[in-house]
Amino acid sequence: MSDRSPRASIRGILLRSLGLVAVVPFLPLGVLIFLGYRDDVERVEGEIQTTNRQIAILAAHYLDRFLRATRAEATLAASKGGAELPAATSDVRWELVGADGVLIASQVDAARVGRDGGYGGILACPGWERSTLVTPVGGWVAGLPPTVLIAARVSGAGGGAVVGVLRPEGLHEELTASLGAAVDRRVYVVDRQGRPLFYSDLGLAGRAEDIATNPPVRLFRDGGSGPIRYRSRVTDKERLGFVQPVPGGQLAAIVSADIGEAVIGLRDRYLVVTWSILFALVAVAGLGAWTSRRLLRPLLRIRDALRDEGAGERKPLAVPAGELGTVEYADLVRAFDELESRLAVSEAGLLQAEKSALLGQLATGIAHEFGTPLNVISGNAQVLMRKLDAGDPRREVLEKIVRQSQRLAAMIRRVLDFARPTEPQLRRVDLGRVVAQALEMAAGMMRKVAVETRIASGTPPVEGDPHLLEHALLNLVVNAYQAMVDGGKLTVEAGPEDTTAPEAGREQVRRAGGQPGAYLRVMDTGPGIPEQDLPRIFEPFFTTKPQGEGTGLGLAIVRRIVRQHGGRIDVHSRVGEGTTFTIVLRRAQEGPEESEVER
Repeated sequence: MSDRSPRASIRGILLRSLGLVAVVPFLPLGVLIFLGYRDDVERVEGEIQTTNRQIAILAAHYLDRFLRATRAEATLAASKGGAELPAATSDVRWELVGADGVLIASQVDAARVGRDGGYGGILACPGWERSTLVTPVGGWVAGLPPTVLIAARVSGAGGGAVVGVLRPEGLHEELTASLGAAVDRRVYVVDRQGRPLFYSDLGLAGRAEDIATNPPVRLFRDGGSGPIRYRSRVTDKERLGFVQPVPGGQLAAIVSADIGEAVIGLRDRYLVVTWSILFALVAVAGLGAWTSRRLLRPLLRIRDALRDEGAGERKPLAVPAGELGTVEYADLVRAFDELESRLAVSEAGLLQAEKSALLGQLATGIAHEFGTPLNVISGNAQVLMRKLDAGDPRREVLEKIVRQSQRLAAMIRRVLDFARPTEPQLRRVDLGRVVAQALEMAAGMMRKVAVETRIASGTPPVEGDPHLLEHALLNLVVNAYQAMVDGGKLTVEAGPEDTTAPEAGREQVRRAGGQPGAYLRVMDTGPGIPEQDLPRIFEPFFTTKPQGEGTGLGLAIVRRIVRQHGGRIDVHSRVGEGTTFTIVLRRAQEGPEESEVER
Protein backbone atom coordinates (compact mmCIF):
# COMPACT_ATOMS: atom_id res chain seq x y z
CA MET A 1 0.00 0.00 0.00
CA SER A 2 1.37 3.42 -0.94
CA ASP A 3 2.15 6.14 1.57
CA ARG A 4 -0.43 8.54 0.05
CA SER A 5 -3.39 6.20 0.23
CA PRO A 6 -4.20 6.51 3.97
CA ARG A 7 -3.93 10.31 3.83
CA ALA A 8 -6.38 10.57 0.93
CA SER A 9 -8.77 8.20 2.70
CA ILE A 10 -8.80 10.22 5.95
CA ARG A 11 -9.30 13.54 4.14
CA GLY A 12 -12.05 12.15 1.99
CA ILE A 13 -13.89 10.64 4.95
CA LEU A 14 -13.71 13.95 6.81
CA LEU A 15 -15.01 16.05 3.91
CA ARG A 16 -17.84 13.62 3.07
CA SER A 17 -18.86 13.41 6.72
CA LEU A 18 -19.00 17.17 7.11
CA GLY A 19 -21.03 17.48 3.89
CA LEU A 20 -23.57 14.87 4.98
CA VAL A 21 -23.93 16.43 8.42
CA ALA A 22 -24.56 19.85 6.89
CA VAL A 23 -26.86 19.02 3.93
CA VAL A 24 -28.90 15.93 4.83
CA PRO A 25 -30.54 17.23 8.07
CA PHE A 26 -31.33 20.72 6.70
CA LEU A 27 -34.86 20.09 5.29
CA PRO A 28 -36.06 17.87 8.16
CA LEU A 29 -34.66 20.39 10.62
CA GLY A 30 -36.69 23.20 9.05
CA VAL A 31 -39.95 21.24 9.43
CA LEU A 32 -39.03 20.12 12.94
CA ILE A 33 -38.25 23.68 14.00
CA PHE A 34 -41.64 24.95 12.85
CA LEU A 35 -43.62 22.11 14.43
CA GLY A 36 -41.49 22.16 17.55
CA TYR A 37 -42.01 25.89 18.05
CA ARG A 38 -45.80 25.54 17.83
CA ASP A 39 -45.89 22.59 20.23
CA ASP A 40 -43.50 24.26 22.65
CA VAL A 41 -45.63 27.41 22.81
CA GLU A 42 -48.67 25.31 23.74
CA ARG A 43 -46.63 23.33 26.24
CA VAL A 44 -45.18 26.45 27.86
CA GLU A 45 -48.61 28.07 28.22
CA GLY A 46 -49.96 24.87 29.76
CA GLU A 47 -47.06 24.70 32.21
CA ILE A 48 -47.56 28.38 33.14
CA GLN A 49 -51.25 27.86 33.87
CA THR A 50 -50.60 24.68 35.84
CA THR A 51 -48.00 26.43 37.96
CA ASN A 52 -50.33 29.42 38.45
CA ARG A 53 -53.03 27.10 39.76
CA GLN A 54 -50.66 25.29 42.14
CA ILE A 55 -49.29 28.54 43.58
CA ALA A 56 -52.78 30.05 43.95
CA ILE A 57 -54.04 26.98 45.82
CA LEU A 58 -50.99 27.05 48.10
CA ALA A 59 -51.53 30.75 48.84
CA ALA A 60 -55.25 30.25 49.53
CA HIS A 61 -54.57 27.33 51.87
CA TYR A 62 -51.90 29.31 53.67
CA LEU A 63 -54.28 32.28 54.19
CA ASP A 64 -57.06 29.95 55.36
CA ARG A 65 -54.79 28.32 57.95
CA PHE A 66 -53.49 31.72 58.99
CA LEU A 67 -56.98 33.22 59.45
CA ARG A 68 -58.21 30.17 61.36
CA ALA A 69 -55.24 30.29 63.71
CA THR A 70 -55.60 34.05 64.26
CA ARG A 71 -59.34 33.73 64.95
CA ALA A 72 -58.64 30.95 67.44
CA GLU A 73 -56.09 33.13 69.26
CA ALA A 74 -58.57 36.05 69.37
CA THR A 75 -61.35 33.83 70.72
CA LEU A 76 -59.08 32.35 73.40
CA ALA A 77 -57.87 35.79 74.53
CA ALA A 78 -61.43 37.15 74.59
CA SER A 79 -62.68 34.21 76.65
CA LYS A 80 -60.15 35.17 79.32
CA GLY A 81 -61.52 38.69 79.48
CA GLY A 82 -58.58 40.15 77.57
CA ALA A 83 -56.33 39.72 80.60
CA GLU A 84 -53.51 38.42 78.38
CA LEU A 85 -53.12 39.29 74.71
CA PRO A 86 -51.56 36.77 72.28
CA ALA A 87 -47.91 37.26 71.45
CA ALA A 88 -47.18 39.75 68.68
CA THR A 89 -45.78 38.39 65.41
CA SER A 90 -44.41 39.96 62.25
CA ASP A 91 -47.87 39.87 60.62
CA VAL A 92 -50.29 40.36 63.55
CA ARG A 93 -50.42 42.98 66.33
CA TRP A 94 -53.06 42.82 69.08
CA GLU A 95 -55.08 45.51 70.87
CA LEU A 96 -57.64 45.37 73.71
CA VAL A 97 -60.61 47.75 73.25
CA GLY A 98 -63.03 48.70 76.00
CA ALA A 99 -66.78 48.86 75.51
CA ASP A 100 -66.48 52.62 75.04
CA GLY A 101 -63.97 52.21 72.18
CA VAL A 102 -60.96 53.38 74.23
CA LEU A 103 -57.81 51.25 73.93
CA ILE A 104 -56.79 49.43 77.11
CA ALA A 105 -53.66 47.74 75.66
CA SER A 106 -51.89 47.97 72.29
CA GLN A 107 -49.03 46.12 70.54
CA VAL A 108 -49.39 48.46 67.53
CA ASP A 109 -48.30 51.65 69.30
CA ALA A 110 -48.11 52.17 73.05
CA ALA A 111 -49.12 55.82 72.55
CA ARG A 112 -52.59 54.66 71.43
CA VAL A 113 -53.47 53.35 74.91
CA GLY A 114 -56.12 55.52 76.57
CA ARG A 115 -57.32 56.92 73.24
CA ASP A 116 -60.22 56.11 70.98
CA GLY A 117 -58.95 53.28 68.77
CA GLY A 118 -61.40 53.99 65.95
CA TYR A 119 -63.16 50.65 66.41
CA GLY A 120 -66.60 52.08 67.31
CA GLY A 121 -68.11 50.79 64.12
CA ILE A 122 -66.85 47.29 64.82
CA LEU A 123 -68.15 47.26 68.38
CA ALA A 124 -71.55 48.41 67.17
CA CYS A 125 -71.88 45.58 64.64
CA PRO A 126 -74.64 43.20 65.80
CA GLY A 127 -74.58 39.43 65.60
CA TRP A 128 -71.03 38.49 66.54
CA GLU A 129 -71.20 38.36 70.36
CA ARG A 130 -70.48 34.62 70.35
CA SER A 131 -68.08 34.52 67.38
CA THR A 132 -65.22 36.37 65.74
CA LEU A 133 -65.44 39.08 63.13
CA VAL A 134 -63.19 39.21 60.01
CA THR A 135 -63.47 42.60 58.28
CA PRO A 136 -62.83 43.39 54.62
CA VAL A 137 -59.71 45.34 53.64
CA GLY A 138 -59.80 48.88 54.97
CA GLY A 139 -57.77 51.65 56.59
CA TRP A 140 -58.80 50.79 60.16
CA VAL A 141 -55.66 51.93 62.03
CA ALA A 142 -54.28 55.44 61.52
CA GLY A 143 -50.77 55.41 60.09
CA LEU A 144 -51.01 51.85 58.70
CA PRO A 145 -51.84 50.82 55.13
CA PRO A 146 -55.20 49.17 54.42
CA THR A 147 -55.45 46.01 56.48
CA VAL A 148 -57.84 43.36 57.85
CA LEU A 149 -59.04 43.20 61.44
CA ILE A 150 -59.99 40.04 63.33
CA ALA A 151 -62.01 40.85 66.45
CA ALA A 152 -63.51 38.75 69.24
CA ARG A 153 -66.00 40.02 71.85
CA VAL A 154 -64.64 39.98 75.41
CA SER A 155 -66.76 37.89 77.71
CA GLY A 156 -68.13 39.48 80.85
CA ALA A 157 -70.21 42.50 81.81
CA GLY A 158 -67.52 45.01 80.79
CA GLY A 159 -67.76 44.18 77.10
CA GLY A 160 -65.12 45.36 74.71
CA ALA A 161 -63.12 43.31 72.20
CA VAL A 162 -59.74 41.73 71.43
CA VAL A 163 -58.68 42.98 67.99
CA GLY A 164 -55.95 41.47 65.81
CA VAL A 165 -54.46 43.90 63.30
CA LEU A 166 -53.08 42.11 60.19
CA ARG A 167 -49.94 43.93 59.04
CA PRO A 168 -49.50 43.78 55.22
CA GLU A 169 -45.70 44.02 55.51
CA GLY A 170 -45.46 40.96 57.72
CA LEU A 171 -47.97 39.05 55.62
CA HIS A 172 -45.92 39.96 52.53
CA GLU A 173 -42.79 38.44 54.09
CA GLU A 174 -44.62 35.27 55.16
CA LEU A 175 -46.27 34.68 51.79
CA THR A 176 -43.11 35.52 49.84
CA ALA A 177 -41.13 33.02 51.94
CA SER A 178 -43.73 30.26 51.55
CA LEU A 179 -44.21 30.89 47.79
CA GLY A 180 -40.58 31.04 46.73
CA ALA A 181 -41.44 29.46 43.37
CA ALA A 182 -43.48 32.53 42.42
CA VAL A 183 -40.58 34.92 41.93
CA ASP A 184 -41.39 35.29 38.22
CA ARG A 185 -45.13 35.80 38.78
CA ARG A 186 -47.54 38.35 40.25
CA VAL A 187 -49.26 37.09 43.39
CA TYR A 188 -51.90 39.18 45.17
CA VAL A 189 -54.77 38.81 47.62
CA VAL A 190 -57.96 40.92 47.31
CA ASP A 191 -61.33 41.12 49.01
CA ARG A 192 -64.77 41.11 47.35
CA GLN A 193 -64.51 44.84 46.62
CA GLY A 194 -61.19 44.34 44.82
CA ARG A 195 -59.12 46.06 47.51
CA PRO A 196 -55.62 44.50 47.77
CA LEU A 197 -54.38 43.08 51.06
CA PHE A 198 -51.14 41.68 49.58
CA TYR A 199 -49.27 42.27 46.31
CA SER A 200 -45.96 40.59 45.46
CA ASP A 201 -44.60 43.66 43.64
CA LEU A 202 -44.19 46.29 46.34
CA GLY A 203 -43.61 48.95 43.69
CA LEU A 204 -47.16 48.39 42.34
CA ALA A 205 -48.84 47.67 45.67
CA GLY A 206 -50.07 51.26 46.00
CA ARG A 207 -51.96 51.27 42.68
CA ALA A 208 -55.10 49.78 44.22
CA GLU A 209 -57.40 51.34 41.62
CA ASP A 210 -55.56 49.55 38.76
CA ILE A 211 -55.57 46.23 40.57
CA ALA A 212 -59.28 46.52 41.36
CA THR A 213 -60.12 46.85 37.65
CA ASN A 214 -57.87 44.05 36.45
CA PRO A 215 -59.82 41.20 34.78
CA PRO A 216 -58.90 38.51 37.40
CA VAL A 217 -60.16 40.80 40.20
CA ARG A 218 -63.37 41.52 38.28
CA LEU A 219 -63.81 37.77 37.82
CA PHE A 220 -63.65 37.28 41.60
CA ARG A 221 -65.95 40.24 42.30
CA ASP A 222 -68.51 38.70 39.95
CA GLY A 223 -68.36 35.41 41.86
CA GLY A 224 -66.09 33.52 39.44
CA SER A 225 -62.79 31.64 39.85
CA GLY A 226 -60.32 29.50 37.91
CA PRO A 227 -58.03 30.21 34.90
CA ILE A 228 -58.20 33.41 32.87
CA ARG A 229 -56.31 34.86 29.89
CA TYR A 230 -56.27 38.65 29.78
CA ARG A 231 -54.35 41.86 29.08
CA SER A 232 -53.14 43.49 32.26
CA ARG A 233 -54.39 47.00 33.14
CA VAL A 234 -51.19 47.52 35.15
CA THR A 235 -48.49 46.39 32.69
CA ASP A 236 -50.53 46.29 29.42
CA LYS A 237 -49.13 42.84 28.65
CA GLU A 238 -50.89 39.61 27.82
CA ARG A 239 -50.96 37.34 30.85
CA LEU A 240 -52.30 34.03 32.10
CA GLY A 241 -53.90 34.08 35.55
CA PHE A 242 -55.67 31.87 38.06
CA VAL A 243 -58.20 32.95 40.73
CA GLN A 244 -58.53 30.80 43.87
CA PRO A 245 -61.00 31.93 46.57
CA VAL A 246 -59.95 31.50 50.19
CA PRO A 247 -62.42 29.27 52.12
CA GLY A 248 -65.07 31.60 53.52
CA GLY A 249 -65.28 33.60 50.29
CA GLN A 250 -64.14 36.97 51.65
CA LEU A 251 -60.65 36.88 50.07
CA ALA A 252 -59.08 35.37 46.96
CA ALA A 253 -55.50 34.55 45.94
CA ILE A 254 -54.68 35.53 42.35
CA VAL A 255 -51.53 34.38 40.49
CA SER A 256 -50.58 35.60 37.01
CA ALA A 257 -47.61 35.29 34.66
CA ASP A 258 -46.52 37.18 31.55
CA ILE A 259 -46.96 35.01 28.45
CA GLY A 260 -44.69 37.18 26.33
CA GLU A 261 -41.57 36.71 28.46
CA ALA A 262 -41.72 32.93 28.23
CA VAL A 263 -42.71 32.82 24.54
CA ILE A 264 -40.18 35.47 23.50
CA GLY A 265 -37.40 33.50 25.14
CA LEU A 266 -38.59 30.36 23.39
CA ARG A 267 -38.78 32.15 20.04
CA ASP A 268 -35.31 33.56 20.47
CA ARG A 269 -33.92 30.10 21.10
CA TYR A 270 -35.49 28.79 17.89
CA LEU A 271 -34.14 31.74 15.94
CA VAL A 272 -30.67 31.04 17.27
CA VAL A 273 -30.98 27.42 16.14
CA THR A 274 -32.14 28.48 12.65
CA TRP A 275 -29.33 30.99 12.17
CA SER A 276 -26.83 28.48 13.50
CA ILE A 277 -27.86 25.95 10.84
CA LEU A 278 -27.54 28.55 8.07
CA PHE A 279 -24.14 29.59 9.35
CA ALA A 280 -23.06 25.94 9.48
CA LEU A 281 -23.97 25.48 5.83
CA VAL A 282 -21.83 28.45 4.82
CA ALA A 283 -18.88 27.56 7.04
CA VAL A 284 -18.69 23.81 6.56
CA ALA A 285 -16.66 23.89 3.34
CA GLY A 286 -14.00 26.21 4.70
CA LEU A 287 -13.96 24.36 8.01
CA GLY A 288 -13.38 21.06 6.26
CA ALA A 289 -10.45 22.40 4.24
CA TRP A 290 -8.87 24.11 7.26
CA THR A 291 -9.32 21.01 9.44
CA SER A 292 -7.74 18.78 6.83
CA ARG A 293 -4.69 20.99 6.46
CA ARG A 294 -4.16 22.16 10.05
CA LEU A 295 -5.16 19.08 12.03
CA LEU A 296 -4.90 15.93 9.95
CA ARG A 297 -1.52 16.47 8.33
CA PRO A 298 0.41 16.98 11.60
CA LEU A 299 -1.24 13.86 13.04
CA LEU A 300 -0.11 11.86 10.04
CA ARG A 301 3.43 13.22 10.46
CA ILE A 302 3.47 12.13 14.09
CA ARG A 303 2.16 8.69 13.12
CA ASP A 304 4.90 8.27 10.50
CA ALA A 305 7.56 9.37 12.99
CA LEU A 306 6.34 6.79 15.51
CA ARG A 307 6.51 4.07 12.89
CA ASP A 308 9.98 5.10 11.72
CA GLU A 309 11.46 5.03 15.24
CA GLY A 310 13.59 1.94 15.61
CA ALA A 311 13.65 -0.47 18.50
CA GLY A 312 17.25 0.40 19.36
CA GLU A 313 18.56 3.39 21.27
CA ARG A 314 15.88 5.90 22.34
CA LYS A 315 15.78 9.13 20.36
CA PRO A 316 13.33 12.07 20.00
CA LEU A 317 10.57 11.81 17.42
CA ALA A 318 11.78 13.11 14.05
CA VAL A 319 8.98 15.66 13.51
CA PRO A 320 10.12 19.23 12.65
CA ALA A 321 8.40 21.76 14.90
CA GLY A 322 7.47 23.96 11.93
CA GLU A 323 5.33 21.18 10.40
CA LEU A 324 3.23 20.57 13.51
CA GLY A 325 1.09 23.67 13.02
CA THR A 326 -0.24 24.03 16.60
CA VAL A 327 1.28 24.19 20.07
CA GLU A 328 -0.77 21.18 21.18
CA TYR A 329 0.87 18.92 18.61
CA ALA A 330 4.31 20.07 19.72
CA ASP A 331 3.25 19.26 23.28
CA LEU A 332 2.04 15.86 22.08
CA VAL A 333 5.44 15.08 20.57
CA ARG A 334 7.16 16.14 23.81
CA ALA A 335 4.70 13.99 25.74
CA PHE A 336 5.62 10.96 23.62
CA ASP A 337 9.31 11.62 24.30
CA GLU A 338 8.66 12.01 28.05
CA LEU A 339 6.52 8.88 28.07
CA GLU A 340 9.33 6.87 26.54
CA SER A 341 11.72 8.20 29.19
CA ARG A 342 9.29 7.28 31.97
CA LEU A 343 8.83 3.84 30.46
CA ALA A 344 12.57 3.32 30.61
CA VAL A 345 12.64 4.37 34.26
CA SER A 346 9.63 2.16 35.01
CA GLU A 347 11.32 -0.81 33.35
CA ALA A 348 14.38 -0.27 35.53
CA GLY A 349 12.16 0.01 38.61
CA LEU A 350 10.28 -3.17 37.72
CA LEU A 351 13.56 -4.99 37.21
CA GLN A 352 14.75 -3.84 40.62
CA ALA A 353 11.43 -4.87 42.20
CA GLU A 354 11.71 -8.31 40.64
CA LYS A 355 15.24 -8.63 41.99
CA SER A 356 14.07 -7.60 45.47
CA ALA A 357 11.18 -10.06 45.36
CA LEU A 358 13.42 -12.92 44.27
CA LEU A 359 16.00 -11.97 46.87
CA GLY A 360 13.29 -11.86 49.55
CA GLN A 361 12.08 -15.34 48.56
CA LEU A 362 15.62 -16.64 48.60
CA ALA A 363 16.32 -15.00 51.97
CA THR A 364 13.15 -16.48 53.44
CA GLY A 365 14.15 -19.97 52.36
CA ILE A 366 17.67 -19.56 53.70
CA ALA A 367 16.32 -18.16 56.98
CA HIS A 368 14.11 -21.20 57.50
CA GLU A 369 16.96 -23.58 56.66
CA PHE A 370 19.40 -21.83 59.01
CA GLY A 371 17.03 -21.26 61.91
CA THR A 372 16.96 -24.77 63.36
CA PRO A 373 20.73 -25.48 63.07
CA LEU A 374 21.53 -22.15 64.73
CA ASN A 375 19.22 -22.95 67.63
CA VAL A 376 20.93 -26.35 68.00
CA ILE A 377 24.41 -24.75 67.91
CA SER A 378 23.48 -22.05 70.44
CA GLY A 379 21.75 -24.52 72.77
CA ASN A 380 24.62 -27.01 72.76
CA ALA A 381 27.18 -24.24 73.30
CA GLN A 382 25.24 -23.00 76.33
CA VAL A 383 25.05 -26.55 77.74
CA LEU A 384 28.83 -26.93 77.38
CA MET A 385 29.41 -23.54 79.04
CA ARG A 386 27.48 -24.64 82.12
CA LYS A 387 29.79 -27.69 82.43
CA LEU A 388 33.00 -25.62 82.39
CA ASP A 389 34.53 -23.70 85.25
CA ALA A 390 34.50 -19.90 85.21
CA GLY A 391 38.24 -19.66 84.51
CA ASP A 392 38.34 -22.27 81.78
CA PRO A 393 39.66 -20.63 78.55
CA ARG A 394 37.26 -22.75 76.51
CA ARG A 395 34.33 -20.74 77.92
CA GLU A 396 35.46 -17.71 75.89
CA VAL A 397 35.26 -19.72 72.67
CA LEU A 398 31.78 -20.99 73.58
CA GLU A 399 30.64 -17.46 74.49
CA LYS A 400 31.69 -16.26 71.03
CA ILE A 401 29.72 -19.12 69.47
CA VAL A 402 26.61 -18.18 71.47
CA ARG A 403 26.92 -14.46 70.63
CA GLN A 404 27.39 -15.07 66.92
CA SER A 405 24.54 -17.59 66.90
CA GLN A 406 22.26 -15.05 68.55
CA ARG A 407 23.38 -12.38 66.07
CA LEU A 408 22.59 -14.68 63.16
CA ALA A 409 19.21 -15.57 64.71
CA ALA A 410 18.37 -11.85 65.06
CA MET A 411 19.38 -11.31 61.44
CA ILE A 412 17.11 -14.18 60.39
CA ARG A 413 14.21 -12.66 62.32
CA ARG A 414 14.74 -9.35 60.51
CA VAL A 415 14.80 -11.14 57.15
CA LEU A 416 11.55 -12.92 58.01
CA ASP A 417 10.00 -9.66 59.22
CA PHE A 418 10.81 -8.10 55.86
CA ALA A 419 9.67 -11.07 53.80
CA ARG A 420 6.41 -11.52 55.75
CA PRO A 421 5.12 -8.02 56.58
CA THR A 422 2.62 -7.67 59.42
CA GLU A 423 -0.68 -5.96 58.68
CA PRO A 424 -1.03 -2.90 60.95
CA GLN A 425 -3.82 -2.79 63.53
CA LEU A 426 -4.75 0.89 63.17
CA ARG A 427 -6.02 2.97 66.10
CA ARG A 428 -5.46 6.40 67.66
CA VAL A 429 -1.82 6.57 68.76
CA ASP A 430 -0.10 9.11 71.03
CA LEU A 431 3.30 9.86 69.45
CA GLY A 432 4.72 10.94 72.81
CA ARG A 433 4.09 7.45 74.16
CA VAL A 434 5.64 5.87 71.04
CA VAL A 435 8.80 7.97 71.49
CA ALA A 436 9.06 7.16 75.21
CA GLN A 437 8.62 3.41 74.61
CA ALA A 438 11.19 3.27 71.78
CA LEU A 439 13.82 5.24 73.73
CA GLU A 440 13.23 3.05 76.78
CA MET A 441 14.00 -0.06 74.74
CA ALA A 442 17.15 1.57 73.30
CA ALA A 443 18.35 3.04 76.61
CA GLY A 444 20.97 0.33 77.20
CA MET A 445 22.99 1.25 74.10
CA MET A 446 23.02 5.05 74.52
CA ARG A 447 25.96 5.36 76.90
CA LYS A 448 28.09 7.56 74.62
CA VAL A 449 25.24 9.53 73.07
CA ALA A 450 23.38 12.53 74.50
CA VAL A 451 19.68 12.02 73.91
CA GLU A 452 17.23 14.94 73.67
CA THR A 453 13.47 14.50 73.34
CA ARG A 454 11.15 17.28 72.13
CA ILE A 455 7.41 16.59 72.07
CA ALA A 456 5.57 19.71 70.91
CA SER A 457 2.42 20.73 72.74
CA GLY A 458 -0.74 20.17 70.73
CA THR A 459 0.68 17.17 68.88
CA PRO A 460 -2.45 15.40 67.60
CA PRO A 461 -2.92 11.64 67.82
CA VAL A 462 -2.21 9.77 64.60
CA GLU A 463 -3.79 6.72 63.01
CA GLY A 464 -1.42 3.82 63.34
CA ASP A 465 -0.26 0.59 64.95
CA PRO A 466 1.75 1.52 68.08
CA HIS A 467 3.93 -1.59 67.91
CA LEU A 468 4.89 -1.08 64.26
CA LEU A 469 5.52 2.66 64.82
CA GLU A 470 7.77 1.83 67.80
CA HIS A 471 9.58 -0.72 65.63
CA ALA A 472 10.15 1.88 62.89
CA LEU A 473 11.30 4.56 65.36
CA LEU A 474 13.58 2.08 67.16
CA ASN A 475 15.25 1.18 63.84
CA LEU A 476 15.95 4.87 63.15
CA VAL A 477 17.28 5.42 66.68
CA VAL A 478 19.57 2.37 66.50
CA ASN A 479 20.87 3.46 63.07
CA ALA A 480 21.60 6.93 64.44
CA TYR A 481 23.42 5.50 67.47
CA GLN A 482 25.49 3.16 65.34
CA ALA A 483 26.46 6.08 63.08
CA MET A 484 27.90 8.03 66.08
CA VAL A 485 30.63 5.59 67.08
CA ASP A 486 32.61 8.31 68.87
CA GLY A 487 29.58 9.81 70.59
CA GLY A 488 27.32 12.66 69.62
CA LYS A 489 23.81 13.99 70.09
CA LEU A 490 20.57 12.23 69.19
CA THR A 491 17.38 14.33 68.97
CA VAL A 492 13.91 12.82 68.67
CA GLU A 493 11.04 15.20 67.90
CA ALA A 494 7.28 14.88 67.53
CA GLY A 495 4.85 17.65 66.73
CA PRO A 496 1.78 18.77 64.80
CA GLU A 497 1.70 19.09 61.01
CA ASP A 498 5.22 19.72 59.82
CA THR A 499 5.11 22.88 57.69
CA THR A 500 8.77 22.38 56.78
CA ALA A 501 8.17 18.99 55.20
CA PRO A 502 7.92 18.87 51.38
CA GLU A 503 4.46 19.58 50.00
CA ALA A 504 4.66 16.32 48.06
CA GLY A 505 4.76 14.42 51.37
CA ARG A 506 1.70 16.16 52.74
CA GLU A 507 -0.13 15.66 49.44
CA GLN A 508 0.63 11.93 49.56
CA VAL A 509 -0.88 11.68 53.03
CA ARG A 510 -3.99 13.56 51.87
CA ARG A 511 -4.44 11.17 48.95
CA ALA A 512 -4.16 8.25 51.39
CA GLY A 513 -7.33 9.39 53.14
CA GLY A 514 -6.38 12.04 55.70
CA GLN A 515 -4.47 15.22 56.39
CA PRO A 516 -0.82 15.47 57.54
CA GLY A 517 -1.54 15.57 61.22
CA ALA A 518 1.80 14.97 62.94
CA TYR A 519 5.44 14.09 62.35
CA LEU A 520 8.28 12.12 63.94
CA ARG A 521 11.85 13.27 63.41
CA VAL A 522 15.17 11.61 64.32
CA MET A 523 18.33 13.76 64.02
CA ASP A 524 21.91 12.68 64.68
CA THR A 525 25.30 14.38 64.52
CA GLY A 526 27.02 11.47 62.82
CA PRO A 527 29.14 11.51 59.67
CA GLY A 528 26.15 11.77 57.34
CA ILE A 529 25.29 9.79 54.21
CA PRO A 530 27.11 10.40 50.91
CA GLU A 531 24.92 12.04 48.29
CA GLN A 532 25.35 9.19 45.83
CA ASP A 533 24.01 6.70 48.41
CA LEU A 534 20.86 8.65 49.39
CA PRO A 535 18.68 7.29 46.54
CA ARG A 536 19.46 3.71 47.59
CA ILE A 537 19.27 3.75 51.40
CA PHE A 538 15.71 2.36 51.44
CA GLU A 539 16.55 -0.54 49.11
CA PRO A 540 16.46 -3.97 50.79
CA PHE A 541 19.92 -5.31 51.72
CA PHE A 542 21.68 -2.05 50.86
CA THR A 543 23.91 -0.83 53.71
CA THR A 544 26.73 1.64 54.21
CA LYS A 545 27.98 -0.17 57.33
CA PRO A 546 31.18 -2.23 57.32
CA GLN A 547 30.99 -5.83 56.20
CA GLY A 548 29.25 -7.98 58.81
CA GLU A 549 27.72 -5.10 60.81
CA GLY A 550 24.40 -4.63 59.04
CA THR A 551 21.79 -6.46 56.97
CA GLY A 552 20.48 -3.48 55.00
CA LEU A 553 16.90 -4.25 56.04
CA GLY A 554 16.30 -1.68 58.78
CA LEU A 555 15.42 1.32 56.60
CA ALA A 556 13.53 -0.87 54.11
CA ILE A 557 11.33 -2.07 56.98
CA VAL A 558 10.86 1.51 58.20
CA ARG A 559 9.71 2.68 54.76
CA ARG A 560 7.30 -0.24 54.42
CA ILE A 561 5.77 0.48 57.85
CA VAL A 562 5.34 4.16 56.98
CA ARG A 563 3.67 3.30 53.66
CA GLN A 564 1.35 0.85 55.43
CA HIS A 565 0.21 3.82 57.56
CA GLY A 566 -0.45 6.02 54.50
CA GLY A 567 2.45 8.33 55.39
CA ARG A 568 5.78 9.37 53.96
CA ILE A 569 9.38 9.32 55.12
CA ASP A 570 11.96 11.90 53.99
CA VAL A 571 15.70 12.03 54.62
CA HIS A 572 18.10 14.95 54.65
CA SER A 573 21.81 14.39 55.15
CA ARG A 574 25.11 16.20 54.70
CA VAL A 575 28.48 14.57 55.02
CA GLY A 576 30.16 15.68 58.25
CA GLU A 577 27.00 17.31 59.68
CA GLY A 578 24.57 14.47 60.37
CA THR A 579 21.34 12.95 59.12
CA THR A 580 17.67 13.74 59.69
CA PHE A 581 14.78 11.33 59.04
CA THR A 582 11.23 12.77 59.08
CA ILE A 583 8.08 10.63 59.12
CA VAL A 584 4.80 12.40 58.25
CA LEU A 585 1.63 10.62 59.45
CA ARG A 586 -2.04 11.40 58.99
CA ARG A 587 -4.25 12.69 61.77
CA ALA A 588 -6.42 10.09 63.53
CA GLN A 589 -10.19 10.17 63.38
CA GLU A 590 -12.23 10.43 66.55
CA GLY A 591 -12.01 7.25 68.62
CA PRO A 592 -10.26 5.62 71.61
CA GLU A 593 -6.49 5.73 71.95
CA GLU A 594 -4.41 2.64 72.63
CA SER A 595 -4.13 1.82 76.32
CA GLU A 596 -1.39 0.33 78.41
CA VAL A 597 -3.43 -2.86 78.68
CA GLU A 598 -3.49 -3.18 74.91
CA ARG A 599 0.24 -2.73 74.86
